Amino acid sequence: MKKYLIFLLGILFALFTGCSSSTDDDKKEPVNEFQVLVNYLEAGDTETLGWVNNLNGWIVNLADIDTNAFFILDIRSAADFSSKPHFKDAVNSTMTGIFDAVDGVIDPILVVCYSGQSAAYAHMLLRLAGYEAYSLKWGMSIYDASLDVWTSKCSNSYANDEDWVTTASVALPAFDPPVLNTGKTTGAEILQARLTAAAAMWSGTTISAADVMADPSAYNIMCYWGAGDYTTLGHIDGAYQLTPKTLKSTQNLYVFDPDADNILYCWTGQTAAATIAYLKVLGYENVSSISFGVNSMIYAQLSTNKWPKPW
Repeated sequence: MKKYLIFLLGILFALFTGCSSSTDDDKKEPVNEFQVLVNYLEAGDTETLGWVNNLNGWIVNLADIDTNAFFILDIRSAADFSSKPHFKDAVNSTMTGIFDAVDGVIDPILVVCYSGQSAAYAHMLLRLAGYEAYSLKWGMSIYDASLDVWTSKCSNSYANDEDWVTTASVALPAFDPPVLNTGKTTGAEILQARLTAAAAMWSGTTISAADVMADPSAYNIMCYWGAGDYTTLGHIDGAYQLTPKTLKSTQNLYVFDPDADNILYCWTGQTAAATIAYLKVLGYENVSSISFGVNSMIYAQLSTNKWPKPW
């Protein structure tokens, strides 16, 4: 009988300690993956930490570079790559295949596409993955007249539209950040998971000016310009003025609403696309850029940052 009681007490002790351990585990605070990732990125080396400050230097003009010095990654369709002009020795890839395509590459990478917008998105993901990556401004449209997709998209249709205004910006909004659920705990692991996810999110990330202007109030819109251009050239009615190089946790990172449709637009769509890549990695999945930027809206009003129409 005594042995039975001892055995029973042993079982009860095991159950009690097991439940106690489980309760302690339940009390552990869940990992705030967004904060871990932001802290990791903003504490990185200058190439990562300074991405907003270096972005203009990463979108390069064809006339300013020696393409022979680059590993060229062409992310146009396989059919267009094979049937139309492309750079010698360029490697063709899909957006989701970019990391496999550059695996082991040590040379600087130049990403090219049709207009420069997809390439800008891709090169930012590659930068965050640790590669020295650049994107070709204007895309392959600047390489050969037969590839020009820009000229037909340049428009002045909205220069006198009632929803194109010159009013001053109101104060920027602030929202709670998105919630990430990769299941990872370290910054490096979360980043890797989010890079893979963001590469799959490019499709549908651009929206036409016509769709936005049909109902601007349906979006949380950010005009990614300085204050002077915002009021002098004008902006979409209701758009906030968001100063470039300020998307940091200590400044204006939280102006995007994770629960709404956001628009970030710029001059050509290329800076916006690269910036959106960063935002999608952070979990801001509902952010789009206006295709071809304001070149598709007020082209004749622009004195700089406009498609040069070389052909």
